[in-house]
Amino acid sequence: HNLGVALERLGRLDEAETAYGDAAGRAGDDARVMLGWGVVALKRGAYQVAHGRLARARELAGAKPVPPLWYWAATLASAGLDDPSAALAAAEEGATAHPGSAVLRNNLAVLRELAGDVAGAESMLRAALAEDPSLPQISKNLADILYRDGRYDEARESYERAAKLAPDLGDDLYFKLGNIAYRRRDHEQARQSWRRATELNPGHELARVNLDMLDVGR
Repeated sequence: HNLGVALERLGRLDEAETAYGDAAGRAGDDARVMLGWGVVALKRGAYQVAHGRLARARELAGAKPVPPLWYWAATLASAGLDDPSAALAAAEEGATAHPGSAVLRNNLAVLRELAGDVAGAESMLRAALAEDPSLPQISKNLADILYRDGRYDEARESYERAAKLAPDLGDDLYFKLGNIAYRRRDHEQARQSWRRATELNPGHELARVNLDMLDVGR
């Protein structure tokens, strides 16, 4: 079990799959082993396998409460299977069972927004941010909601907070920061942000088009 955990954290998923399989063969009634094995399947993109292993882990747990990791994995496995209702149900249950988990609140907020409850999603993200401001994805997801709602100054603050926490979080973050800067007529900041987006994703055509537009306007 410990070897499987170590290999999974190192990203050596094929080896982790084998290690957990061996552990399950020796201790097939251990809920922790089955949970870890399910997480490995999830990270390998084997969503149906992950779903089955997670169901077995919960069955083995019996009356004991399952940890936040179980809800995190169950939510993502259902989402991977294109079952949004099951994903939302797992996320809702997880946030109720572990109200102090900012990660679970973040996942629930994303699913609530997808279901059309934008106000509820924003409220939950703000609560998650207050709970753990060190998680960059919370700030990024909150910024996305604010950006789509046209609250660009607030969105910029949230994007910048996310970028400070995780400079390589993703090209979308810098693309939108560039768009916000351009709206404010801060062309140099827009250039820097769009250039960073292309560094993270050389195939980001919109960012490249925007950079070319700025060059033409010089």
